[in-house]
Amino acid sequence: MMKRAALIAIALILVAGVGAQYVDAEFARPRIERALQRSLGRRVAVGKVYFNLLTGPGFTLDDVTIYDDARAGIEPFAHVWELEARVNLLSLFSHKLEFWTLRLGESTDINLVKTAAGPWNFQFLLGSAPALSGSMPSIRMRSGRVNFKFGDTKSVFYLNDADFDVSPSEDGSVEVRLSGAPSRTDQAQQNFGRFFLRGNWNREKFDMRVELERSALEEVARLLDQRGFGLHGIVALDAQLSGPPSNLTIEGNFEIDDLHRSDLLPQRGEWKLAYRGKLDLHAERLELESAGDPPVALRFRAWDYLSSPHWDAGARFQQIPLSGLIEVARHLGAPLSEKLAAEGSVSGDAQYSEESGLTGRAQLENASVTLPGAQPLRAENAAVDIAGQTISLEPATVRLGENESAELEGSFTGAEGLDLKIATRGLNVADLRSFGLNDIPLVEQTRQGIWRGSARYQWTPPAAAGQWSGDFELQNARIGIDGLADPLRIQSAAIAANGARVSVTRLRAQIGTGEGAIAFNGEYRWDPAAVRPHKFRISIPHADAAQIEQLWSPVLLRDRGFLSRALRFGSSSVPDWLRARRADGTVAIDDLAIGDLNAKLSHARLLWDGAQVRLSAIDLEIEDAHATGAATIDLAGRAPHYRFDGRIEGVAYKGGQLDFDGSLESDGAGADLIANAHAEGSLRGRSVAFAPDADFRTVAACFDLLPGVRWKISCLEAREGSDVFTGSGATQPDGRLVLDLTGRGKQVRYSSVSAPGAQDR
Repeated sequence: MMKRAALIAIALILVAGVGAQYVDAEFARPRIERALQRSLGRRVAVGKVYFNLLTGPGFTLDDVTIYDDARAGIEPFAHVWELEARVNLLSLFSHKLEFWTLRLGESTDINLVKTAAGPWNFQFLLGSAPALSGSMPSIRMRSGRVNFKFGDTKSVFYLNDADFDVSPSEDGSVEVRLSGAPSRTDQAQQNFGRFFLRGNWNREKFDMRVELERSALEEVARLLDQRGFGLHGIVALDAQLSGPPSNLTIEGNFEIDDLHRSDLLPQRGEWKLAYRGKLDLHAERLELESAGDPPVALRFRAWDYLSSPHWDAGARFQQIPLSGLIEVARHLGAPLSEKLAAEGSVSGDAQYSEESGLTGRAQLENASVTLPGAQPLRAENAAVDIAGQTISLEPATVRLGENESAELEGSFTGAEGLDLKIATRGLNVADLRSFGLNDIPLVEQTRQGIWRGSARYQWTPPAAAGQWSGDFELQNARIGIDGLADPLRIQSAAIAANGARVSVTRLRAQIGTGEGAIAFNGEYRWDPAAVRPHKFRISIPHADAAQIEQLWSPVLLRDRGFLSRALRFGSSSVPDWLRARRADGTVAIDDLAIGDLNAKLSHARLLWDGAQVRLSAIDLEIEDAHATGAATIDLAGRAPHYRFDGRIEGVAYKGGQLDFDGSLESDGAGADLIANAHAEGSLRGRSVAFAPDADFRTVAACFDLLPGVRWKISCLEAREGSDVFTGSGATQPDGRLVLDLTGRGKQVRYSSVSAPGAQDR
């Protein structure tokens, strides 16, 4: 029976509790407002009032406005759509209504205001007489919003999804708990973790614990600078705050993980740092620095961080490993090879401010950097300055191997790229690879040799590679040139580089080895923008025609296989390097041996366009003869084809001289050139003793030179004394040149054992 009665009582209580929330308690609203005002020390306005027995006894209040202290402005401290006020039962016996707890419902807005005098409005609330006396009720808020204001101006910062608990104690202290997601009103998407604050407020002293759970670094950075820093990762921190609001002491730990550039994938790597500092809530000033004596000590300052954020930061590092610094640079996206090896240490400091950007200085000690397949670059000391977006390397001595060194100086900026200067008294060209730069034009073709002087490398993004400029010397170098049987050996040369253009002066070089070597001097220019990029002037003291032909054999007689050579059929393919070759220059040879003849090539201009080579303005002396004109060499076929158009004067023949005007063509090389030669034109002669009984004062004729050195003479006119002879001539099978002439009313035949251009016998 008793059990049944208890169940009935419980049921009645539940029914009464559920029904009470629909019972209008408007008659109690004035008394409730006065009770709330006494408890909070603030004016309070209530919309609707209902009884609440389930979570009470108490009341459910709708549309509640808690006004602020006049010193904080006219906007309410909080607006609550629904508030559950739990009554202090003891107050019912004193006829003075008091509340035990106030529960603020969802969508509550709280405004935290920093006054012009410095203190915050929550200090007025927590420092009021009800709070200090312990008569202020406990306040709890769930899933609300905390706004920040500065006078009448709202900050872009707020706490979203905020939970707020205030529990006063009889000793005058107040326990405070606050959590929420830091957010900005000017950002559509938020990706923060939650912020937690818990601790005690004792009159004018805080004792608080602050935590930020693991959050996106980029989003946290945007709290201070909306532009962000282009870095991604995970950040977390905790801190202990103690002291008065204007001088809070901070001690805590900072943790960052997966640090990487925005366009790169994250890589695991955790970094922890203990820090300490000061916080002035009145002046909105925060100062933090690394605790202890870590290898990398950090400093951070922020002011007006809720109203108009400003900040600066600094780092001091002492003998940190260079390899670790390079690994961090890779982590942030620097294009450094994974096979790059580094040793040594780095010391220095760096600062960042909104006005001057990044500044600092770093000192490298006993540094060594090695690229794959290259000698180590070693520097006992090297200094790097940072100013804004510019990183500058002060003049430093870098050593390679035992005996080589270079002076380096340069700078790098994100917008202007790299500007590096290298000066050396002697450096192997192969060791340029140790610097990790693309090769200097012309020097890139040199795999051995020494260069000395200064060069400057400039790279501007987004170009794939930079360009060189400067003046230097090249010594004892070997350069392979397509089409030459032997490499070019440069004894010495002065080189001036200007971007892709290169000028070579005071060139002393040779091609070939031993007795077959051809030495020369001259000048060379490379201009890729020109129609013919190769420009040159060559002067050769002595050369043999057979040696020249041998050196150029790869281009003159390209290997086409055994059958093609043996059967002499098929066409020769033109290699890419020959098809692309474009050159313009002049050649002079002081002493040119052509078989048993001595010659001098005073001048010839060479124009090389792919498989076509032209020689113009030829000025050639062969013994006592003088040749002028132009020649072409066609390299497209299986063997070179030669053609000469011009004049040869003063050819010795039969005690006199012959002059030739016409063209000469031939194919092949060596003896084939003579066997395959054919020519046509006209000739004139003087004082030619053609036969014992034929001494011609003048001769004029047309000629054809047929393969096999066979002459055919036509339109011949010869004068002997006062007599004039006309006729023709031809080479006989036995090699004799026979002339059939008509003169003095009769026909005569003269025979000679040698032909024009052949040696008299």
